[in-house]
Formats: sequence, C-alpha cells, structure tokens
Amino acid sequence: MFLGACLDLGMPLAVLSDAVARLGLEGVTVEARPARRGGLTGVRFRVCQNGRPIEGPDPDEQSVHEAAQGHGAHHHGHHAHSHGHGRSLADIRLLLDKSTLEAPVRERAHQLFTRLGAAEAKAHGVPIEQVHFHEVGALDSIVDLVGAASAHAFLDPESISCGPVNVGGGTVATQHGALPVPAPATAELLRGIPIYGSPHGELLTPTGAVLLAEMVDEFREMPPVAIEAIGYGLGRREIAGRPNAARILAGRAAAELRGAVEVVECEIDDLPGEGFGFLLERLLSAGALDVFFTSVQMKKNRPGTLVTLLCRRDQLEALAGLLLAESGSLGCRFHTVSRFEAEREIAVVSTPYGDVRVKRARFAGRPLAETPEFEDCRRLALEHSVPWREVHAAALLALAAQRSAR
Repeated sequence: MFLGACLDLGMPLAVLSDAVARLGLEGVTVEARPARRGGLTGVRFRVCQNGRPIEGPDPDEQSVHEAAQGHGAHHHGHHAHSHGHGRSLADIRLLLDKSTLEAPVRERAHQLFTRLGAAEAKAHGVPIEQVHFHEVGALDSIVDLVGAASAHAFLDPESISCGPVNVGGGTVATQHGALPVPAPATAELLRGIPIYGSPHGELLTPTGAVLLAEMVDEFREMPPVAIEAIGYGLGRREIAGRPNAARILAGRAAAELRGAVEVVECEIDDLPGEGFGFLLERLLSAGALDVFFTSVQMKKNRPGTLVTLLCRRDQLEALAGLLLAESGSLGCRFHTVSRFEAEREIAVVSTPYGDVRVKRARFAGRPLAETPEFEDCRRLALEHSVPWREVHAAALLALAAQRSAR
C-alpha cells in the first residue's frame, strides 16, 4: 500500500522494477494498476511470480481462477504463504549483499530487515540469529521492503511525519496461532509511536510497522503544509465502513510560505518576581523569538502568570525543556501558528553623537516603519553622557533629513 501510494504520487514503476531486477530474484516482477477501495481511487501495487500476482487475483477482479483456488482475504505479513520460502536474516543479508542495488538503497534495506528481525526476536524470546522469517522472508515482502528503500531514495523527502496509527483490533491468525492485534512483533516496532484501535481486524502488519519505525521522522498531527501531490495506495481487500487505503501527502512546509512558528505556553503561580526576569533572559539568550508574560486567574482563584514564548520548530524541545526547568512547571502546551513577516533591511544615519543603525521594514513592497536601533542609541548615550532620548531624537531627525534628500 505504501508503494502504491508512492506510485500514485508520480514515482515511475521503473524504480521498483529496477530494484527487483537488481535483486536477481528469478521470475519475480512487479505491476501496478488503477483500482478503487471504499469510494477512493488509487494504485494497487502487486508482486508477481511467473506473471501471476503472488497474493492471487484481487476480489474486485472476479477471477474464475480465484474462485477455483478458494483464496480468501489475505493478511499480508502473518499467514503462512504457499508462495516463496521463509528465509533467515542471514539469508536476506546475503541476498542484499550479492545484489547490484545502489549502496544507499542496500543499506536502508539492511536497516529495515535488521530492525524487523530484532522485533521478531524480542517478541518470541529467541536470539536474532535464530529468527526465521516464515512470512516476511517471502518474495513479496522482500520486494516490499527493498522497494520501500528504493522509493525513499527516489523521492528523497526532506522529512516524513505521520499522525497516530490505526492498528485495527481483534485477533490475527499466524504461524503461532491466533494472536491479538497488534501482533507481538508489530507491537515491538510500535514502541514510542502513538496508536489507536478500531474494530476492523488487523490494519498494520510488521512490514508496515517497520516502515513507520525506520522512515518517519516525527509522529504528530498534520503539520502546516502546502500540498503539491497526493497518493493513494490500495490494499487487496475491501473493508466495511472504511477505504482500505494508505495516503501520502507531499508538499512544502508552510513555514517556507508564511513563517510558521511554535507557540509554547504554561501558567506559573509560585515563581518569585526575580525568577521571571531570569527566565526571560534565559529563553531569549537560548534563541526564543519572543517571550512575554500575561496576568491570569488560575484554579482556586489564585493569581498567576501565563508565560508565552515563540520559537522555530527545531528549537521547540530545547526551549520547552528550559521553560520547565527554570519555572518549575510540570508541563507546557504548544501549537503551530503561521505569521506574516515584514522584509527588513538595515541602514545607517549620522548624528552629532555618531552613526546609528536604523531598521527599515517593508511588506508587499510598502514601507512600514523606520526605527533607530536601541543598542546603538544606548551605547552613544553612555559614551557622551547624554540621555538616551536625545540620541534617539537625533537619529529620527537624521532619518527625516535623509528622506527629504531622496
């Protein structure tokens, strides 16, 4: 489904065909066809052996062959496959090392299988060397993970984020009997990943879970993004009440368009006044874009102070941690906002006290303001033993003269 979504985004099927050819798997090919699941159209990606889909024909193909063979709903990744044979992790590593895959693709594929092997070993209480991939070692799953490594290399995303993952519910039939969803290896791979359940059977297999664990940079609600492409990858079966599809949204971060920033807030009612001053200094010196305090009424009618700071996304954890450490607060909240930013430039004007830098701001080509730099006025006031406001007024006069001369 992941690879189908990548193809629907516009990735050529040749990327995956080439990866399969480089593996040297005899008689194995790939195909993609348009299909529909639950009212959504997308791409159904399949692995074939000797020209036939390994999973068998899809239910919507109404195949006579399928009816004769009695294929039912197939949960990829858990049931014993009649196609392909299980392989040990050493077998798969050897297959990758003997392939002609590009080095970055081969290395990522190694990481995927090693991560998956470690999860299987932990789930079943055996050394990783003894893990035997009864299902994941099958041909189609090898293509799934190597194909995912190839797709990542081709699309080359700057970052990947994902919301909470729906793992489904109930039980799933495996080589070890009926197991609860998420299956043990899937659960191991999901450590630290936000999940939720639903009454639709198994919706996430170990193969899908390892892709999430290895490829996703951040699990969060939808970030601000300007969407440029949408891809839907479809599963084999229909699921009552929901489309059996995985969706990828590709685009540019909205921060590039509207200067998105993070707003971090917490209320404090037990910090001395001096502590607030020190907190302000620490946050600003650590890179906060702005910090301000607001008087608020808290629980039990206690007066308190709302601390609000603005920062870039890459500063969020560091500054939130500093806020909690210095304030003693037990938690803080944050959200992303977009903002319009004026274009800025620095000019210099001459005054009787010396040169003063002036900050000029424009928005959409229109001038907004011209402001003498505080630190320059402060320095010159101290040097000449005059009030700060005199230096500031001299800078404003120099600005007016400069405008008149234009």
